Amino acid sequence: MSRLAAVFVLAAAVLAPAILAQAPQSTIPTITSSVPACLPSTTLEELTKALDDAISGPGDKDRTCLRQLVLPDARLTPIRKVEDGSFAPRILTLDDWINAVARRGSEPMVERQVKVRSETYGHFAHLWSTYEIRPTPDGKATVTGINSVQAIFDGTRWRVLSILWEPDTTAGPVPEKYLP
Repeated sequence: MSRLAAVFVLAAAVLAPAILAQAPQSTIPTITSSVPACLPSTTLEELTKALDDAISGPGDKDRTCLRQLVLPDARLTPIRKVEDGSFAPRILTLDDWINAVARRGSEPMVERQVKVRSETYGHFAHLWSTYEIRPTPDGKATVTGINSVQAIFDGTRWRVLSILWEPDTTAGPVPEKYLP
């Protein structure tokens, strides 16, 4: 009888890895998920911080949080100088912006809103904010400019409908009244 028991134990030890390898994988997500934790946007101040956090970082970073902050049909529009010397908007979808920024690869960039003025009515708001672009969080600002952000409150959180911006490289120095 002990020989039979030994055969079963040996068979179980040999076959267990093969049997377990065929077991269905768990569909329960692990705690170490690759989805980034997003900052809340229940207030306009939180929205501003969440946007800075979602925009900043390497060009090729995961943009899940930005997608949560920006409405699907939103427009992101920088003012740029065109070849003939005039200035024009470049109207981008969120995917257009993400693809353009991804071309930076792992090169980091940090955006900070340094002065924000907001006006609200009902469930929408306009944010007029002065921003700075830095290579690192404690680096020197290399670009400043103005963002004009329209946001909608859905009853739970603020989300972006549009962002129009112009850097000092095309508009000239930011007026003192907009500086911190």
